[in-house]
Amino acid sequence: SNCDCQKREIASFVAELIREDTVYIIGAGTTTKAIGDELSIDKTLLGIDVVKGRNLVRKDCSEKDIIGILEKEKNAKIIVSPIGGQGFIFGRGNQQLSPHIIRAVGVDNIILVATPDKLMSTPVLHVDTGDIDLDEELNGEHLVVCGYQLAARKHVVS
Repeated sequence: SNCDCQKREIASFVAELIREDTVYIIGAGTTTKAIGDELSIDKTLLGIDVVKGRNLVRKDCSEKDIIGILEKEKNAKIIVSPIGGQGFIFGRGNQQLSPHIIRAVGVDNIILVATPDKLMSTPVLHVDTGDIDLDEELNGEHLVVCGYQLAARKHVVS
């Protein structure tokens, strides 16, 4: 389908950005699964997986697993895609990505990915981390990778 092709284009672009010295915490969903496929990694569909460079560090991580990995790593990024009809990037569907983890990685090190179809159907993206201050920090304009070397500006609200 058109959607699969869009996901492959996003995945091939994100794969080009992957650095060997960086840990990537990859959220749930079919778009992020396509990134796993592109890296030849067996990414879980509903779980959160951690990759370093192009190697799988740990599959289907709990919050505790991710914190343990972050304690040993200097450079980390989070790759997430809006989940469900309302377009939640944190909170629903990505609960393991707790406020502690988002703060440890840093708001500036979040990579958002979504197909153009998904962006059309979700006028704004949502966050519900359970931490009001963090939700505030995440509110506002964010770039969302939506194709090969393509990004759209999207508003995030809590």
